[in-house]
Amino acid sequence: MDTARHTTQDATEAAASREVAGLRSRATSLRHQADALDDVLAVTYRRRASELEMEAWILEVQFGLTVTEAHPSAA
Repeated sequence: MDTARHTTQDATEAAASREVAGLRSRATSLRHQADALDDVLAVTYRRRASELEMEAWILEVQFGLTVTEAHPSAA
């Protein structure tokens, strides 16, 4: 029974880890896109990137994953 619980926990952590990677990837993409936009829209893209990075950080903390540093622009 304990093995099944451990396997389920590992699967949940793996899913959370994939979600974190996806959120960080999207945030990076938005930051790169922002460089080519006018100032008003660029601010919006960077703000959304910061929100995605915060969501990734929350997942890391919630699931006990290795917590990464925030992007310097998000600080």
